Amino acid sequence: MIKKTYIFLFLLIFIVPLKAEETFPSYGLKTSKIKIKVFSSLTCPYCAEFHIKFLPEIINKYVTSQKVFIQLMDYPLDLKALRAAQIQKCLPLDIQKNYLDEIYKTQSKWSSAKTLKQLEANLEKISSPLGLSEKDFKDCLINKKKENIVLQNRINAQSKYDIKSTPTFVVNEKKFKGSINELEKYIKKLL
Repeated sequence: MIKKTYIFLFLLIFIVPLKAEETFPSYGLKTSKIKIKVFSSLTCPYCAEFHIKFLPEIINKYVTSQKVFIQLMDYPLDLKALRAAQIQKCLPLDIQKNYLDEIYKTQSKWSSAKTLKQLEANLEKISSPLGLSEKDFKDCLINKKKENIVLQNRINAQSKYDIKSTPTFVVNEKKFKGSINELEKYIKKLL
């Protein structure tokens, strides 16, 4: 009996946490022919460029016609991106797209913080108008579960897709090896 208890505890501690989180902000229908996962770090300038410039074009051309489904995946490359992604996880899923829009639009401002305290103040300015109270914001920052979800998602993505940089696009479960500009050509080819 003791042996079974230890095995259960081992599984609970080491295996269950590997599952992490499967819900991410998305656009379109999961039944679309083309499914794209966009792995981004919230401090990555190229990720901001994709989000601001190219994502709206892809949504207008392919998502609204139900040809493409896009998921926005966490892949923090530094502590600032980790904290920003952690705050994102404390917002309701339907608000997270608005948060990401604001994070990418103001990336150069909030991510230029010199201290952790400045970073937290910058992120609070972004999340507060979206409904995250000061108390919920502070609770979120010390929430190890949210932090671990973001980190585990990153580890799982690295292991599964061999991600080396951001943004990385996974199209129909295959890592796309091209630039942002080449992504649309690849989408057209698959259609």
